[in-house]
Amino acid sequence: MTKVLLLIGSPRGKKSTSANVGNYILDKLNKNGLETSSLIIRNQLSSEEKINQMLDAISLADLIILTAPLYDDCQPYIVIKTMEIIIEKKLKLDNKKFMPIIPCGFPEPHQITEVAIPLYRKFAKTVGLNWVGSLAIGGGEMFNVLQKDSGKSLEELGKVAERLLEALDQISETLSSDKNYQDVELFILPDFWYTKVMSKIVTWMNNRGWKKMAKKKGVKVDAKPYLQE
Repeated sequence: MTKVLLLIGSPRGKKSTSANVGNYILDKLNKNGLETSSLIIRNQLSSEEKINQMLDAISLADLIILTAPLYDDCQPYIVIKTMEIIIEKKLKLDNKKFMPIIPCGFPEPHQITEVAIPLYRKFAKTVGLNWVGSLAIGGGEMFNVLQKDSGKSLEELGKVAERLLEALDQISETLSSDKNYQDVELFILPDFWYTKVMSKIVTWMNNRGWKKMAKKKGVKVDAKPYLQE
């Protein structure tokens, strides 16, 4: 029986979009007859014993699914640390399958595909993992907010989650059939969000918010401490 391991790479752990997305897929795969398990990376890095438990689980898995957010065009530290440990320990991962699923707060999924996905690809090639596809979820933070406010599951969110659930169902069916998925950019928000006008509005709002927060914290936004005159 195919063994699937979900690695949840969000620092928020089980209260994250990464966890909700990953667990949805895991439930589908389990119903299709695959043996599934999951680990929260943050918890596993708390001791050497738990690190070894995580490495053992990775070694036993046939398919590894990583769900982790994008932070400032980069993986969370706990994910980077895990990749470093795997490389340092020289784990034998040849012929194992690997799929990263990455939600991002920004609406444009290319924030993920232009930086994070290539890094995951390089990691997979370095350790011998077989790449079976990826999913870049633009605007993924929206689901965390909606679920926190409503207490609903992804399936209960209605129309707003239709695109996401359709993609997750396709991934589940593809992996259950022992086939490769593809590299997909998922646009979650309504199409008007991706217009130039909306882009300017959102950029203005974000800049205003950052400046307001910086002022509150006593930080100079335009400071250039390393600039030599």
